[in-house]
Amino acid sequence: MKVTHSSLEFDSIETLIDFTKEFETGSMIRFLSPIEDNSGNVLVKEEVQVKESALARLKDIKGQYSPKFEVKLNKELLGQIQNILSVKIVNQLKVSDMKFLKFMYENSVYNYKGIIRNALHSKKIVLTLLKVYNQNLNFFKYISELGLLTLGIVMIPDTMKFRLLRRYAFTAGLLMDIPRINTDKFTKLPFEDAEKIRIAKKSSDILQKLDLQEFIYSAISNHMPLGMTENPDKPIVIDKSGQTEIPNETFLDDILSNDGESDSNQENAEEDAVAQKSFDFFQALLTDALKLARYIANLSHNASDKDYVMEELVYYIAYNTSRKYFDELLANPLVAIFKEFEGNVKRLRKIAEVEMKCVYPPSAWAYPKPKSSQILCKNKVWGCPNIVMGWDIHVITAQEAFGWVGTSLPVDNYPKCKLEEELDDISVTPEKPKKK
Repeated sequence: MKVTHSSLEFDSIETLIDFTKEFETGSMIRFLSPIEDNSGNVLVKEEVQVKESALARLKDIKGQYSPKFEVKLNKELLGQIQNILSVKIVNQLKVSDMKFLKFMYENSVYNYKGIIRNALHSKKIVLTLLKVYNQNLNFFKYISELGLLTLGIVMIPDTMKFRLLRRYAFTAGLLMDIPRINTDKFTKLPFEDAEKIRIAKKSSDILQKLDLQEFIYSAISNHMPLGMTENPDKPIVIDKSGQTEIPNETFLDDILSNDGESDSNQENAEEDAVAQKSFDFFQALLTDALKLARYIANLSHNASDKDYVMEELVYYIAYNTSRKYFDELLANPLVAIFKEFEGNVKRLRKIAEVEMKCVYPPSAWAYPKPKSSQILCKNKVWGCPNIVMGWDIHVITAQEAFGWVGTSLPVDNYPKCKLEEELDDISVTPEKPKKK
């Protein structure tokens, strides 16, 4: 698939059908030019609604026509692509290896799904992300996590009441590395500070083609964490090897209109005008949010001990905040969330240790996670000496795998396990504030 400012071009009927299924386009497909058979007869007219049955027929007569399909990018189709891409970004929370990322969103009081969808408000942004998704799925997941991290950071502080800042933060985090798409090891940054600065400024310059707010470009250009020590006593070991990067200066060219048209609307223009009144404030906060997101992502992807890096980040961020590398307005609430995360992780590890004492593993299941108060026998091993007769546990709602711990638990009746007594020795973390 080739993405341009006016169309999506497919060179096989299979890839077109796969696209319509994945993006759930229904009957939104219209061709810019007719599909003709080898004798010149029109099989599908241009600018008409193409039904799924028509695509199936084209697949059946493959070889009887030239396989070139130019799908018109109308408003309806763009809106559907926007919807599906935003869902794919949100779904990255479920599959990410960055354990802390999901934790950041578990008790968010904001409609972050709506923020993410609305951030993809322009045609240029939607097409840019579609092109990234089509060319490099792993890179798409990587930039999705950067955007989610940045949004999560500005969602945490109770004092952050600036609605548009959350959208701009996500946009900046999502897009800031797109010019690095051709970099082999895109999760790694150059070790030298001068190279980091060069790449950030070059990326900011390239992204000017997307017509973003000016303070977003400034934040991207100036956000790189420089000269930091992760921890003076126990630094995280990061691979310092790497070659000079060459950002892709032409990646965005195909999606730009050559007739000077704008994809903005009056609502966006009014929002931008409001933001301009607080240019310096937005720029400073965005820069620090990107700096924190970059710092967390870089250490998370490249640390030698990934199992513990998320727990240890609380100390590194607190240390560097005290050294004035990070803004306290953003960093201190983040540290508090890290501490809560660290406490939950420690509790879950202790719960896992109790489960591992099972006589018939893996039958012992602490329930409900993460604040387990009971242990049941998932495999119903009635002959086990740890079974507590007459106190069966009725699970009325299936429990999916909790984050990175355990497997799913179906609705059913289960025998109680006396290993439950050992849960009393595990401190219970305080309840999180309820959603507003």
